[in-house]
Amino acid sequence: MRKLLILMVAVFTLTATNAKAQDVDNVDLTVILQDVLDINVTAGSAISFTFDTPAEWTGGIDGDTPGDGGVTTFTCDATQDWDVTIDAPDLTGVVNAGTMLADNIGLWVEANGNNTIGTEVSCAYVSYAAPMALPNAATMLIENLGGNAGNAADNAFTIHWEVGTMQGPMNGTNMLDHVANGDFVIDTYTTTVNLTLQAD
Repeated sequence: MRKLLILMVAVFTLTATNAKAQDVDNVDLTVILQDVLDINVTAGSAISFTFDTPAEWTGGIDGDTPGDGGVTTFTCDATQDWDVTIDAPDLTGVVNAGTMLADNIGLWVEANGNNTIGTEVSCAYVSYAAPMALPNAATMLIENLGGNAGNAADNAFTIHWEVGTMQGPMNGTNMLDHVANGDFVIDTYTTTVNLTLQAD
């Protein structure tokens, strides 16, 4: 009987000890997935064209020519399909406050990422000879075609600029004739170009 009592006390003690060896509480964990639309100009955020030769005054400047103009590169990070529009006000003179129409500026686009023009995205302006004339109102530049959500490695692009080349829908008057006609005077002209990334 004494052995049975000792055994019962030992089992009770062991059970009580085990009952206190563990406790449970909770952590509420929440994962919030929000849409991301991020456009980033990675190079060429300030482009400058200098007209200082007769050939440039009459034939314009291709931004791909070394030493003139340049290109702008940008990327899009997006968790959903997207489009990019472009617009800019007419250029204004720094000294004389004159105006140069934005359509004297042309641009065309090259895709450098995994998403390509004609597959995941569409763009109607893909060559020097068929550029977009820089518009005043927001105009479609790159459009979703086959699903273009992705990161910067997927959505990387180059804008090639040209000024006074009279290509495609650009202004058809050369810079020399513009000045001779009094459309604008010799000055430095500036504008700010807006690239807008939006959900498709």
